[in-house]
Amino acid sequence: MRFGLSNKFEAEFPSSLTGKVAPEEFKASISRVNSCLKKNLPVNVRWLLCGCLCCCCTLGCSMWPVICLSKRTRRSIEKLLEWENNRLYHKLCLHWRLSKRKCETNNMMEYVILIEFLPKTPIFRPD
Repeated sequence: MRFGLSNKFEAEFPSSLTGKVAPEEFKASISRVNSCLKKNLPVNVRWLLCGCLCCCCTLGCSMWPVICLSKRTRRSIEKLLEWENNRLYHKLCLHWRLSKRKCETNNMMEYVILIEFLPKTPIFRPD
């Protein structure tokens, strides 16, 4: 699932999760992440426009609010994913995390949600 220029993650159910998690739970989790993005994005865009307009006069310092707001948005999504992991996905031996990677089509970076499969812990393991 990607978060790039469209500013939301795709809610399409991946076939690799079939039989591991209900499609409704998956869509509800993605919906919570997307609502977090939707709430934070308008503020980020306004500061970005203001920062770009004032960039020459402030020698780039006007871009600091944009950087801080982007970091805050990323942290809030990471906290939400951790909550989702603790609520449901760790019990299903899955782990969701936010990761940055290079776009396939250009040199820009994008954030993706990686869903990793955790190894099952043996029930009859001695203490």
